[in-house]
Amino acid sequence: MAKGKSKKKKIIILAVVFLVIAIATVGATTAFRNKKEGVSVDILTLTKGGITVTVPANGVLEEIEKHTIFTETTTKVLSIEVKEGDYVQKGQMLAMLDTKDLGNQLAIKRNLLEMDKIDLAKLEVAREETIDENNRRVEGSLRTIEDTKKTLMRNTELYNHGAISKEEFEASERAYEDAKRAYGEAAKTSDIMAFDIEKMKKKIEITKLEIADMEREVQKQEDKIISPIEGMVTAINLEEGGFTNPTNPSFIISNIEDLAIEINVSEYDIAKVEVGQEVEIETDALSGTTFKGFVERVAPVAKRLATGQTTETVIPVTIKVKENHELLKPGFSVKTKIISQQKEDVLVIPFDAIILEQNGAKIVFVVREDILHKVEVQTGIESDFDIEIIRGLEVGDKIVLNPSMTLTEGMKVIVNERQQKEK
Repeated sequence: MAKGKSKKKKIIILAVVFLVIAIATVGATTAFRNKKEGVSVDILTLTKGGITVTVPANGVLEEIEKHTIFTETTTKVLSIEVKEGDYVQKGQMLAMLDTKDLGNQLAIKRNLLEMDKIDLAKLEVAREETIDENNRRVEGSLRTIEDTKKTLMRNTELYNHGAISKEEFEASERAYEDAKRAYGEAAKTSDIMAFDIEKMKKKIEITKLEIADMEREVQKQEDKIISPIEGMVTAINLEEGGFTNPTNPSFIISNIEDLAIEINVSEYDIAKVEVGQEVEIETDALSGTTFKGFVERVAPVAKRLATGQTTETVIPVTIKVKENHELLKPGFSVKTKIISQQKEDVLVIPFDAIILEQNGAKIVFVVREDILHKVEVQTGIESDFDIEIIRGLEVGDKIVLNPSMTLTEGMKVIVNERQQKEK
């Protein structure tokens, strides 16, 4: 049994040895063939072209000039003379208002004030007429208190000596209490009249203030709403028969021929952006059409913008649309590309043709007579996929695309040429 197992192990070991020898043989044969025939590589013959560095961003078309029209008072709307989408001139009437309603309210308030003044005069006359009588009642009540008090003191002494009955004593007590109660009521009547007069005076003062406010509103109130600019009616927040709301704009008038886009540029790209740079603008609403614009403003301060679970630092940039198009509308979503740098008639190669060595040198493999040569290059501006070559290469050089790590100086290659795309 042990012998059988030993034979199996030897067979497995021999099989592994033969497999390793076979692989090594194939590898050596392939390496020899490659060395003799050459490694297949994709190459590109250099010509001069253009390169453009862009900063892309998305935004929304907005009107530069937009007026929100408010009324200063709450006024009834008689008629609305325009509709959304109408183009209006500066000074054109937008709505008619009913100013009579506030005038009527003011007249009613003034009448109420006169009635309150009459009531106050009546109260003051009544108080004058009754004040003497009331004073007499108070004085009489005080005398009664003094008399009943003396009687009570005398009866208390008599009652303690058994000279009068209990009923007579209690009667004198009740007389004294009644006298005090009568005095209190007389004094209270005088206080109530004084309170009523002061209350009426305060009411009159409040009414006067309300009338003053209404008079100011009447002076400010207009019987029509006028457009302050030439432009399109983009919003109406009124209804005929309803009322204006001083806190809500009645109309919004926009100059839709003067449009801008507010975009946010990452802090990592903002160094590429300057005022005056050209901008290409596209919108899905007008597919296939590119509009021109320029960078009008770069905000002096950055802001934090939440994107999902993270935040990023961005700088607001304003782009002004150069050319008007009747189909361009405020509110359209747009894609913009700021032309940061642009060069023509320069050497441009794909990014993937460059190898970055450990010492920082940028290397390109150039094929001359089917032999690889390592060439160090100096680069210029970079686009999304291409890079400018300033030094190291020249027109007509054949460079290797996507070079593998196995390529070496002096290696023989078989070339597959690709055409350089127009930039």
